[in-house]
Amino acid sequence: MLTACAILLGALALLLWRQHRLALHRQAVEQLRTDAEQARLASGQQQAREQERLRIGRDIHDDLGQHLLTLKLDLSMLQTSTHDVAPQLTQQLSVIVRNVDLSIAALRCVIHDLRPPALDAGLQAACEELLADFRRSTGIECRCDYRLDGAAGRAHGVLLYHVVQEALANIARHARAANVQLCLRQAGATLACRISDDGVGLSGSPPRLGCGLSGIHERVAAAGGSLHIDSRSGAGTTLRLSLPLATCEDASLVQE
Repeated sequence: MLTACAILLGALALLLWRQHRLALHRQAVEQLRTDAEQARLASGQQQAREQERLRIGRDIHDDLGQHLLTLKLDLSMLQTSTHDVAPQLTQQLSVIVRNVDLSIAALRCVIHDLRPPALDAGLQAACEELLADFRRSTGIECRCDYRLDGAAGRAHGVLLYHVVQEALANIARHARAANVQLCLRQAGATLACRISDDGVGLSGSPPRLGCGLSGIHERVAAAGGSLHIDSRSGAGTTLRLSLPLATCEDASLVQE
């Protein structure tokens, strides 16, 4: 009788244990499915934003940019024709032409921010160009470890370009570094970016972010990613960024 009860209790305990494991498995699968869906949505939204930026940039360049350029040419012709007969008018036209030039320059900055022209050659080429210019202007040695496929680079290309651009600008202004390393890699459904230097480090704990990095932090968060900065006084600074990617691997993870 005791043996039968022990066997029954053992079978019951095994059944409960299996049910518990099954419940945990279902929870894990559901969490993976949720994470994969969030990553897919975030990546899709980011790509939609990049496409919209590209469209707006082209529209601004083709429409407003051309109108401003035509206006400048007309003003320049008018300035030339009035140079001898109306010196005061010519002077006023010079001021207007200068303001038009400033408007064109501001417009180019807006277009560049919407879609940097360097990205037309791909993210890797754009990053290498940034590093080459940085090396020439600062004398700081740079290394790049690029391990992204084309799709991953396109998914967050504009955002990553601006992150690298802002990080290099901060290093040039404040770090007093001798070496900089950029690492871009893809691990499954995550795109990882690391930018490190061997400079003087940032003050404060946590480090105080300037306007540029604060803006980058907001854009990364909007894309469903995270941005972390590790820095100690005299020990350099490392910026770590992770962004979600929608890949085929996500689908396989959520299969029961």
